[in-house]
Amino acid sequence: MFGLGTLGCAFRSTAKDWNGLKGLDNQPTYYTTTTKVGLRLLIVVPLFGDMGISGLTKDLTKDIKKDGGNDVRIVAGTSEAYFYGWAPFTWIITPVLSTVSAEYTPDAEQYAKDQAYIAEHTHEGWGHKWYRPWSW
Repeated sequence: MFGLGTLGCAFRSTAKDWNGLKGLDNQPTYYTTTTKVGLRLLIVVPLFGDMGISGLTKDLTKDIKKDGGNDVRIVAGTSEAYFYGWAPFTWIITPVLSTVSAEYTPDAEQYAKDQAYIAEHTHEGWGHKWYRPWSW
C-alpha cells in the first residue's frame, strides 16, 4: 500500500537527452510526466488528493513554467484506481495513481546547460548514469 506521506504528492520525471534530435517544430523538446497519488472513498468519491485532469495539468504546467518552459503539448494521461488490490479493504479506501505526460520547449539557457551536463557525463558504451544509481 502507499505510504501516507506520499498521498496527494506529485512526482515529476523529465527526459532531457534526445541524442541531439529536436521536436516536431525543429525546436529543442523535453518530455515530462507528473504522477500523483491519492485516495478515494468507496472507489469513486475523492478523499485525498486532486486526482482529476485539471489538478494534474495544473501541477504539470506549474512545474514547466517554473523551469522556464513553453509551448506545452499534453501527450497522454492515465488514472488507475486500485480497488482490486486488497479487497474488501480497497473497496472502502481506494488508492489512486494518476499520470499526465507532456512535451514542451525548454528555456534556451536551461537547455544549453542541460545538454552540456549530458555531454560531460555521457561515457561511450556506458550510457548515462544507469551504473551509478547514487547519482540519480
